[in-house]
Amino acid sequence: MMKFFKFLYLLGLLNFAANVNAIEPFVVLDYNNYSHSDDVDQNNAFLRDSSYSTTHLVEIGDSLSGIINKYYKNTGFNMRIVEISILEINKKAFVRNNPNYLFAGKTLKIPSVNEMMNLVKKGTKKNQNSGKHIYFFGGF
Repeated sequence: MMKFFKFLYLLGLLNFAANVNAIEPFVVLDYNNYSHSDDVDQNNAFLRDSSYSTTHLVEIGDSLSGIINKYYKNTGFNMRIVEISILEINKKAFVRNNPNYLFAGKTLKIPSVNEMMNLVKKGTKKNQNSGKHIYFFGGF
């Protein structure tokens, strides 16, 4: 039965690829045996609601990695993307955009999943070659 579903999946990809400009690459991600449900905190507000965001008052001794760990621990998110998103959204809370130097007393906006996705999309538009796209299929 699993082979049948895999066949349908590949057939769908071939059908999609036939309708896409041949010079545009795409990536197929297949995680058949990967199960991350044991590692993920299903009660995390950022996972339950992709629009959820909050704020954090920076105290003396806070570090960006500690703040990220507090809000995004066990979410499965790419922590480098989270770090860059927080830096981008809270430029005035850091000394010269350095993630190692936070100003105590500043309030950080802790971004939602949607806000991080919008930052990534906005950033990739600047660097794309005109008319070329990369398509990602599959998932967890």
